[in-house]
Amino acid sequence: MTISDIYDILNGKFKDGNFQRRDFIMTIASILNNVIGPVMPGCSSSHTAGPYHIARICRSLMGELPEEVSFIFEPGSSIAEVYREQCSDLALIMGILDLPLTDPKFKLAREIFASFGINIKFESESFPESCHPNSIKIRAKSKDGSLFTAVADSTGGGALIFRSINGWPAVLTGDAYCFAAESTDPSVKEILLKLGTVSSETSGGKNFFLLTSSVPVSDEIRSIVKNADGVTGCWYAEPVFFPLRGTRLFTSASGMVRYAEEHCITLGEAALDYEAELLGLPKDKLDAEMERRLQVMIDSVELGLSDSSPEMFLLHPSASKIMKAEKEGRLALGGIHTRAAARAMAAMQVNSGQGIVCAAPTGGSSGVMPGIMVTMLEDMKKSRKDVLRSMWAAGAIGLILATRGTFAAEVCGCQVEIGAAGAMGAGAVVEAAGGSAGQAADAAAIMFQNAMGLVCDLVQATVEIPCHTRNGSFASQSFICADMILGGYYNPVSLDDTIDAVYATGKMLPLQLRCTSQGGMAVTPSALSIPRIR
Repeated sequence: MTISDIYDILNGKFKDGNFQRRDFIMTIASILNNVIGPVMPGCSSSHTAGPYHIARICRSLMGELPEEVSFIFEPGSSIAEVYREQCSDLALIMGILDLPLTDPKFKLAREIFASFGINIKFESESFPESCHPNSIKIRAKSKDGSLFTAVADSTGGGALIFRSINGWPAVLTGDAYCFAAESTDPSVKEILLKLGTVSSETSGGKNFFLLTSSVPVSDEIRSIVKNADGVTGCWYAEPVFFPLRGTRLFTSASGMVRYAEEHCITLGEAALDYEAELLGLPKDKLDAEMERRLQVMIDSVELGLSDSSPEMFLLHPSASKIMKAEKEGRLALGGIHTRAAARAMAAMQVNSGQGIVCAAPTGGSSGVMPGIMVTMLEDMKKSRKDVLRSMWAAGAIGLILATRGTFAAEVCGCQVEIGAAGAMGAGAVVEAAGGSAGQAADAAAIMFQNAMGLVCDLVQATVEIPCHTRNGSFASQSFICADMILGGYYNPVSLDDTIDAVYATGKMLPLQLRCTSQGGMAVTPSALSIPRIR
């Protein structure tokens, strides 16, 4: 099988605004890699974290900071339309400079890159390899004059896939060590086969070999390959996510529930089992990482409710006002649902102000889970341990969407971002309430069913309107959906079937309603006339 075959199987093709996926192939997803995270500055995982990861892998492949680099976007694509407003340019700069995504220099990225001795350009130009709403072409020149090119897609939730390196088809997803070699001698492949899985391509008398491994490739091996007869190029990239070292315990919601029932454990415990097996890491280390992400969520809510809530583009902070009005009894109803909504909006204020948030599963939905988790801690009086297990349960729900579909609003609309976060939250609430894995899956399913068809119509290309109120309302609805299932509602349409329907519905949405700001509320006179705060 060639690398081109592998890429086509994994991703299908994007043509005329419609993403066509081969539905019998499922993504190998990790909860920490693809669902609860990444930890990032706002505002979009697809347009901020994903591009950052792409640029950082490019820097790794080149082995040094290039002299100049151009990041190229397909005209009319989602990323071409919103990359300035959603900080794709800042993220790409940080990645190519090999600076941490959460570095305070993030907001100053455009001002500082010249001091590193590099010229960076952003261009809108059609390129034939573009096949995704977030396709990016990278064209770079090293200090020795050598050229480097790559094409990669930011596929949602910070995930990515490389499709070519220096003109050769390639599949890199950031969760493995990758070593590529170009050679006129096919025997180089034998060296690489001793280290891991190797894919290959042949063209014009040259061969391209791509090794993927869950462990680093030693300097010695890389030197041997680089100096072997016939080798004309070598590239090496370290993972930006946890490497995948094991196998999946389940790939569907039905299999996930069955696993939990057979082992007499909760959904959260089943999720932790899954992650330990897939990543080959001890559970205490995984719990510690999830605890870190929970703390980021808590911090984002606290900051958003404080007087130091960061400045946004279009909106003035309102979360603390809602909390104050609720406390003083000035609302129509108030209560736990309103407080969850206000906390979700607080986290979104931080996201819109380019503060640090935990995407769960995306930056545009990074308020829902914090709103729910903090409400569990403060109002439901759940222990930190119980809330942590609920985080894993939420991750399990998101895992099924990541496996069967996508988190990218550019592909399927807001239903797979804020809708997905709501479904994850409903499963988390069931877990915290002592419900079964089957009940958690059903709560997630009815939440998804209520979100089906939700479009992505960003006003002025920023993740603020209608994102903030959607995050708030979906955090609240998560509790309602959990209560309906725990109270006895029978859900006749399974989570697997619901997710497949959500995905199919998303593919039917026109391009104008998928994160391009060309339809829906984004084109109304009142939305277009909102003045910018900054």
